[in-house]
Amino acid sequence: PPAATPTDTKPPGDAPVAAAPAITNAPGAEDKDKPAALPPIPKNRLYLASLTILRYNPLGLETQNRLVFQRRLMDSESLLFRDTFVSGAASVKLNPAYLKVGPIIELQPIAVLNIRAGYEFVPYFGSLGFLQSYPTPAADYSDDARKATEDASYSTTGHHVMIEPTLQAKVKSVAIRSKLAVEYWAMKVNDGDTTFYDATLDTHVPANGMVLSNDTDLLYLGGKLTAGVRFSAVWPIYQDADFGPAGKPADFGGASHMRIGPLAAYSFNTKDFGSGFNKPTILANVAWYLDHPNREGGVPYVLLGFSFSSDLLPSD
Repeated sequence: PPAATPTDTKPPGDAPVAAAPAITNAPGAEDKDKPAALPPIPKNRLYLASLTILRYNPLGLETQNRLVFQRRLMDSESLLFRDTFVSGAASVKLNPAYLKVGPIIELQPIAVLNIRAGYEFVPYFGSLGFLQSYPTPAADYSDDARKATEDASYSTTGHHVMIEPTLQAKVKSVAIRSKLAVEYWAMKVNDGDTTFYDATLDTHVPANGMVLSNDTDLLYLGGKLTAGVRFSAVWPIYQDADFGPAGKPADFGGASHMRIGPLAAYSFNTKDFGSGFNKPTILANVAWYLDHPNREGGVPYVLLGFSFSSDLLPSD
């Protein structure tokens, strides 16, 4: 593969090991066992959220940044309704192959449900073997095949729309979170082509079509240290027309994939808001492919990252 190809992951405020919301302890616990009172959440926040990631198999390097204005919805001490909000953000993701820029809106009406939706304008620079497109999802898009056709890459533009509902919960020190991403892509590709390779999704993406993906985390939250396991899956959705005049080959096994493996993060402080350098965190995820057209075997997926947020207004 090329020396640096694009990568992507969830935005900084939704880093792979961010703590899920808490659920109250069972009634009847003694006062000495009750957790300390949580600090009040600001009514309004303006902050920068940043995540930089390095990835292997597939290879990638990217910085993701959002400028976010967030409005608290409820003034409640209940752990289910304390952290409820609506927000709007300007998002920029940059790597050596392309830029993604656009607005994001986010709603969390209750601690166990988060809904994020966004649009991105996506210009590819024509560098490092990106973008490459194909006349059928059955074409070989392995690392070796893309390296051999690297000179056929070209610059282009497109549009990306996504909606991401997330269910999340925490009981004591154990948290679970599952995010479904529903994505629609509209990319300008060469005449006769119907799909393109995207390194984030690591699959044939329909040039005008949809992709589903899921990330599910089971975590142990130990203060500054978080550890757990992540399951990830990607399912592109193809139409008959995507296969061209020849139609779908009888032996086509699809281009979906799944992986699972441990993840961990260490936060140098656990302050979520109120300073210029909130919750600086290093994170890592190593996962083995359970199913993949090109990557099954002993070589894992590896992601390393660093995230933080920075408040730009005093807390009110």
